[in-house]
Amino acid sequence: MSNYRSIREEMVLDLRIPGTAPDLACFRQSAAKPGVRLPTVVVLMGPNGSGKTTLLRALVDLGRIVSSPTNPVHLLPFLSKEASWEPTRFSIEGEGDFLAPGETPQRFRYELVIGRKPTDSGTADLFVSHEALVHFPRGRRRRLLERRALGTDIYVSRDLGLRARDDRLKGVDRNRSAIATLRLLNVPVAARFAASLGDSLVGASNISGNETFTPDTSTVIGWLEADQQAQRWAETRIQRSDLGIEEMGIADGFGGKYIHFNHSGLDAPVVLDFESKGTRRLVHLLPLIRFALEETGLAVLDEIDGDLHVDMLGEILGWFRSRESNPHNAQLLVSSHHVGLLDDLEKEEVFIVEKDDSGATRVYGAQDVQGLRRDVRLYSKYRAGVLGGLPKLG
Repeated sequence: MSNYRSIREEMVLDLRIPGTAPDLACFRQSAAKPGVRLPTVVVLMGPNGSGKTTLLRALVDLGRIVSSPTNPVHLLPFLSKEASWEPTRFSIEGEGDFLAPGETPQRFRYELVIGRKPTDSGTADLFVSHEALVHFPRGRRRRLLERRALGTDIYVSRDLGLRARDDRLKGVDRNRSAIATLRLLNVPVAARFAASLGDSLVGASNISGNETFTPDTSTVIGWLEADQQAQRWAETRIQRSDLGIEEMGIADGFGGKYIHFNHSGLDAPVVLDFESKGTRRLVHLLPLIRFALEETGLAVLDEIDGDLHVDMLGEILGWFRSRESNPHNAQLLVSSHHVGLLDDLEKEEVFIVEKDDSGATRVYGAQDVQGLRRDVRLYSKYRAGVLGGLPKLG
């Protein structure tokens, strides 16, 4: 991505595990590209204001634009005179079975460029200046869709389920994603890709605009009541986080339904509102985590450490790192300030986010720090400044 909020020059987050890394349970083989391994957990660390949230928000914004015909007017460029009217660029590469559901996933790459030009009123007119969806059968790059510039025809391949000059292509507006529009116009491959990317980047995310959120209590109750298996899963994880909790239940009250917990040694249940902040935080995060593990394959969670003990954070990361609790190879991408997590992570799972002297965000992996051995504590190296990303106070 480039020219997005605090991100100025092109910034690449490359999650591929080097071939020299050992074969660990937290690293999983790519289904689409033999020999490539990917992490199930990625943790962004760095000072306040370094751009961790910006990086995650870029992914969520891309998911929203491609999954629904949303006008990208809210995309802000890097706040400098030189960047004000330059385009914002996104690209994402991954694997999915949207071409042939149920078959071996294929590697794909989606690119989106949002151009800008000033209006008479001085505001920015945003439009899609480039969009492309490609896949790589047998390692060879093949276009499924490409639009190069305003006023030019949109290229589509027959693999997408359309022919050149299909009337549905006329419904694509200049300031909206072609993929998102074709989804609404019942083009199956576009619909599956848009839904897949939207679910992955947005469905299990806690980012909305400039804020973070978690599902409210009524939403959590609805989720628990609709899925008894999910309720048992949630209860087990809450019991592990609070050893005093023996049982979780849902009851009717004067204000509606509420969640309560039976504790060892107590004669009456404790309602959720009177539990600790950590327990309440966990209860409201669980639907997003479960959705990622079972459905979307990815959770994008900003500031995951709010109100949670570092050991509970390690527990959540463990749900994704374990092959038993994560048989579908779902990924967890989070930002955190809790440096105590570092000693529980491999260096391929940690990415440092910081700003340069111009105020632009940059990111690099701990694995890119030369001379960083695997048998050393990452926490002590971070505190010593070896990894970078330390806050500067005073």
